[in-house]
Amino acid sequence: MSQDVSERSLREKVNRLRTELDQKERELSKAFKDLSLHRTNSKKFKEERDRLNSQVRALGEEASMLKMHRDSINHDIARIKQRREVLQKEVGGERDAIDKVKNERDKLNEVSKGKYERLVSLYAEELETFTSADIPLGHEIDLFNQLVELGGRINAAKEADQKHRQLRRGYNQIKVMQRELDLIHERIQRLADESQRYHEKLVDNYKKIDAIRSESDEHHKKLIETYKITDPLRDRIDNLKKTIKGMRETLGTELGELKDTQLKREATKNEEKRIEAKERYQKTGKMSIEDLRILIENKELKL
Repeated sequence: MSQDVSERSLREKVNRLRTELDQKERELSKAFKDLSLHRTNSKKFKEERDRLNSQVRALGEEASMLKMHRDSINHDIARIKQRREVLQKEVGGERDAIDKVKNERDKLNEVSKGKYERLVSLYAEELETFTSADIPLGHEIDLFNQLVELGGRINAAKEADQKHRQLRRGYNQIKVMQRELDLIHERIQRLADESQRYHEKLVDNYKKIDAIRSESDEHHKKLIETYKITDPLRDRIDNLKKTIKGMRETLGTELGELKDTQLKREATKNEEKRIEAKERYQKTGKMSIEDLRILIENKELKL
C-alpha cells in the first residue's frame, strides 16, 4: 500500500511540475514578445531623437553664420565715428544682454506656463491634498509628480520675474544712450536695419532650436522610460530561464524516481505471481499457460 501511495504521490508531483513548467514557458514566451515590442519602440525613439539632434546641429551652424553677419555689420557701424563706436559697443552689448535675458525669460515662461502667485496657490492646494487626503496609490503617485512639476514651474516663474525686472533696467539704460545715438542715427540707419534683420533671424533660429531640442528631449525621455521597462524584462527572462532549467532538472529526477517505483511495483507483482503459480503447481501438479510462462521466465521450470 505504501508503495502505491508513494507512486501516486510521485505521479501527482510530476503532473504538478509539468503544469508549472508549461506556465513558466508561456510566461517566458510572453516576456520575449514584450521585450521585442519595447526594443522596436526604443529603436524608433532613438532614431527620431538622433534625427532631431541632427536638425539642431544644422540650425546651430546656420545660427553661427547669422551671428557672424550681424556682428560684422555692427562692427562696420561702430567704425563710422569714434563716439558712435563707443555708444554702439555699449548699446550692442546691452542689446545682446537684453536678448539673452529675454530668451532666458521666454524659456522660463514656457516652463512656468503661469504667474508666480497663481502657481504658488495651486501648489499649496495640491500639497494639502497630497498630505491630508486619503487617495489611491496611483493618484498619490500622479499627485507627487504634479507637485514636482509645479515646483519646477514655480522656480521658473520666480526666475522669469527677476529676468523681467532685469529687462526693464536694461531697456531704461538703452533709452538714455539712444537719445544721444539719435543725433547720428540717420548715418547708420541702413546698416542698423540690416543688422536687425540678421538679429531677428538669429532669434527665430534659436527659437526653432529650442523647440526641436525640446521635442528631442521628449523622445530621449521616452527612450529612457523604455529602458526602464526592458531592463526588468531582461532580468525576468533570465530568472525564468533559470527557473525553467531547475524545474526541468527536478522533473527529470522525479520521472526517474517514478519509473524506479513503477519497476519495483511490477517486480513485486511478478514475484507474487511466481509464488502463487509455483504453489498451485506443487499442490495440484497442474498449471495454466500463464503459470507456465511465469515459472519459465523466473527459471522455476526448464524446458
